[in-house]
Amino acid sequence: MAEGHRTEPPTTRVARRAFVVGIVGLPLWWLVGVASLVPLLVVVPMAWDLWARRRMLVPPHFAWWLLFLLWVLLGLGTLWSTAPGAVDADGGTRILVFGFRLSWYVGCSILLLWIGNTPASLLPDRLVHRVFASVFVVAVIGGVVGVSSPELTVTTLAERVLPHQLTANEFVHTLVSAEVADVQEVLGDPEPRPKAPFPYTNTWGSVLALSLVFFVAAMASAPRKWRWCAAPVVAAAAIPVVMSLNRGLWIALGAAAVGLLVLAALRRNPVALTGLVATVIFAGVALTSTPLGDTVQSRIDHPHSNDRRSQLLVATVSSMTEGSPAVGFGSTRDTAGTFESIAGGSTPDCAACGVPPLGTQGQLWLLLFSQGWVGAVLFLGFFVLVLARVVRCRDVSTTVATFVVGIFLLQMTVYDTLGLPMLLVMAAVGLAWRQEGRSHRLPRVDRTAVLVVAGVASTGALLGVLASATSDAHLASTVAVGLTPTPTYLDVGEEAAALEKDSSAAVPTTSSVDTEASLLLSERALSRAGARSGVRTSDLRDDVEVTAPPLSAVVEMTVTTPTPQDPSPAARAVAEEYLHERQEFLDGRRADLVARLRTSLAATDPLDPAWTTSRQYLRSAIDHLTTHRPEAGRVLRVGEVHRLAPDRSVPVTSGLALGVLVGLAGVRLARAGRRSSAWTA
Repeated sequence: MAEGHRTEPPTTRVARRAFVVGIVGLPLWWLVGVASLVPLLVVVPMAWDLWARRRMLVPPHFAWWLLFLLWVLLGLGTLWSTAPGAVDADGGTRILVFGFRLSWYVGCSILLLWIGNTPASLLPDRLVHRVFASVFVVAVIGGVVGVSSPELTVTTLAERVLPHQLTANEFVHTLVSAEVADVQEVLGDPEPRPKAPFPYTNTWGSVLALSLVFFVAAMASAPRKWRWCAAPVVAAAAIPVVMSLNRGLWIALGAAAVGLLVLAALRRNPVALTGLVATVIFAGVALTSTPLGDTVQSRIDHPHSNDRRSQLLVATVSSMTEGSPAVGFGSTRDTAGTFESIAGGSTPDCAACGVPPLGTQGQLWLLLFSQGWVGAVLFLGFFVLVLARVVRCRDVSTTVATFVVGIFLLQMTVYDTLGLPMLLVMAAVGLAWRQEGRSHRLPRVDRTAVLVVAGVASTGALLGVLASATSDAHLASTVAVGLTPTPTYLDVGEEAAALEKDSSAAVPTTSSVDTEASLLLSERALSRAGARSGVRTSDLRDDVEVTAPPLSAVVEMTVTTPTPQDPSPAARAVAEEYLHERQEFLDGRRADLVARLRTSLAATDPLDPAWTTSRQYLRSAIDHLTTHRPEAGRVLRVGEVHRLAPDRSVPVTSGLALGVLVGLAGVRLARAGRRSSAWTA
């Protein structure tokens, strides 16, 4: 725990002022376009202040967090690895995103250490509470503006100064732009979802819930005249909270309310309990007697993104577990196609038609995909241990930490909380740690221990190299097949369009590219291709990968074979047998439609003049289908055979990382053994 100081060091004064100005000035930084970067700049004087001190203390269980930071850094080793189910795109921009996220992790760590090492006489709890309470007020104002004027945008200074090539990047544009809301069709109609002064609507919801805890703590210690301002601010927050359609925010606030009720009941505080019950009753009346209740019910009735989110989570965990379970892939990856089509993607008219990258839609999924199972356990382990220390809520600081960490853990499954939300969490943890008084000094660097850990880690990396070297090299060949659009086969002209209104015979819908993939991988097509190329059907099924350029009518199939077998004959055989299978499939659909049209024609009365027009349509449709039989498609190109070099980055990085863990565990056990021997002696 930090001790008191009679005089304030200049570095501490600078760091404190930077902290206050950087956080309280959030609206100004948002208008300038640097709101996402200022918190990272704020921690620079904090780091300087820590460096200027003679000693630095760390909180209990900080080793978990240090190991997690090491795991994040090791993600550089797998940053350009190919993840299963992801697009192997140019990884040049990945290093920028990786550096941005790493900066936030390091910045949050510095804030935690600075608060815990700064005496309360120089950095009072109430100051930190009020600084982050201002964030809640700003978020409420931004939410009200976002709901009332959702189209309002401001061209920031950063947008004017930065080159167009940089601001054209979607990620950069989101960070430097100033938009008060996103207009989305969640309930079927365009609805404003507030986000000012943050880049995303979910960030707004996350920060609002977390900063509310600081707001309540600040009001509890504020003079009476300021406490009267709390009720109007909270009441004003109710409107954007409901109109945001943010279910994660609703769940977080509901859980916090339940927690407060339980805490008030356990402490037998009648005033607090009465106030909370009155607030809950007021909220219930407001939801049942105002249009806000209809909005909540409509949001519950329209899950909107549930299916896509669940599919993305399954794909994220499956890809990481299959490709790099120990250390992850360092950053997110774009998904190949969509969950409805391997050739799907976003369009100017439907931005939501694309699928978010693997590792998004929640901090937990980012951890799993980027840092693997081990990294996620280290991250969660640190915060769970923190929560276990503070959950008894002995004072204001531990109570704030309990609710902030609890809300944070709850949000991790739905919010990407890296950024200002995590900064709020680390501030709460730092205040609780300082109040507890349980601190540890960083251990001195033991050269022997360093050599042991380095040796074991090097051995692990070497084992990874050997494991990748023993894997068989493969050759690959890609064949591109252009498909004649399906409507060309089954379109029966304008007559069929009119026929649908007068007849029970409906024209079948267009088949998707995924239907084509099913035909390509069918047992009949692969067995014939295997017989031609001399490859077993089971091996061929495992060695064929089907992809498609977004929004195209081209199917690309890649066949891989162990060296020295040439994969191009098998690739061409697969393509040709697929086209044969497709032709039979379309012929069957055409024959079925012709049969139904003839049945409809037979059901008409040739002597009744009322059926004359319909009979003409039916005859024309039948003639069109029986005389037009275009080819199913054609092979566009057969790619050159290329060698697939084994990806050594994942096994080498995994071996290195696990070696570090084994080495550290060995050093710790050796030290424990020496202490036990000394105690026995």
